[in-house]
Amino acid sequence: MSSLDDWNHSFCGSQSEMNTWKGKLLTDVPFGHVLIVSGKVKPNPNKICLDLTDNIKGQNESETVYLKIEANFRENQIIRSMFMPGEGWQQEEISKNWKADGPKNPLLPGQTFTFRIAVLQKCFEIYINDNLYGAFEFVKFPKPINFLMVYGDFEKITQFHQRMLFPLVFPRSLICAEKIAFQSDVPKKYEVGTVVAMECIAKGPSNTAFSICFQCNDTGRVVLKFHVNFETTTVSRTYERSDNSFSSDDEETDGEFPFQRGKLFKIAFGIGDKAFIIAVNGQYFTYYNYPVRTFAISTLKCFTNKVGDFAVKNLEYHCDSPLLARVEKLSLI
Repeated sequence: MSSLDDWNHSFCGSQSEMNTWKGKLLTDVPFGHVLIVSGKVKPNPNKICLDLTDNIKGQNESETVYLKIEANFRENQIIRSMFMPGEGWQQEEISKNWKADGPKNPLLPGQTFTFRIAVLQKCFEIYINDNLYGAFEFVKFPKPINFLMVYGDFEKITQFHQRMLFPLVFPRSLICAEKIAFQSDVPKKYEVGTVVAMECIAKGPSNTAFSICFQCNDTGRVVLKFHVNFETTTVSRTYERSDNSFSSDDEETDGEFPFQRGKLFKIAFGIGDKAFIIAVNGQYFTYYNYPVRTFAISTLKCFTNKVGDFAVKNLEYHCDSPLLARVEKLSLI
């Protein structure tokens, strides 16, 4: 058995003990697109792996893996490889940092990290913590990439973006990360029929609060602010006015309070003809009429107050129909 097979066998045996984060992409990942994922490393890590894959089976097993990046802390290495069904693991590359004076594994225990993977004509170009690390050539163009999966010794994932850098930059307005618990943007606007499904958990004292916001690419303003306040047990929906302010006059607060601190929940936002359709844990929750006639949403961001801790465990983009039944189904944990 090769070293990579040995690693894969031993890793799969302990994968259930590690964190797993899955992101389903909204659209294809052609030439000129870049995928970005950020998070925080645990204090005493062994490995963190990232897969770009076409499908994820029931036991969080990838089928075709177009690119695997493994940050191995014990051996201080970054390993790249790919997996094809019927052919096995191929093209293993170990610690080829293009910066001769750079570290073999730039990830540090207890610190934040960022992977940026740009899709070029003949290879993936890999950036780690905003520095070019290297490239990984592919024999044929990797299509389709439907999922990005991260697993291993990380505490949480805080960013998941798919952006278009060529021939145009989209989205044009990229948001500030201050006080943001999680953010994700895509390289096209949400069309009618799009569903964004998020598996999340909120922790903290009784006055914990968090918000899930959807931002217009053209204006930078928030089209929907979905705010959950555990102290008042209210869920408010509002939007950002043209003067960049929020007003209590615009808030809607009717409805039940389906959230519990420290308990996993799944929420789905559907883009309808005239309104957002929202479901929580498999049940229809409410709708929210669009505050403006025309907008192009391409970014969501999640905030938490100073005392709270909010994490997105999984994120999926879907674009099928019919909408209402799918929103409820996709909000099932």
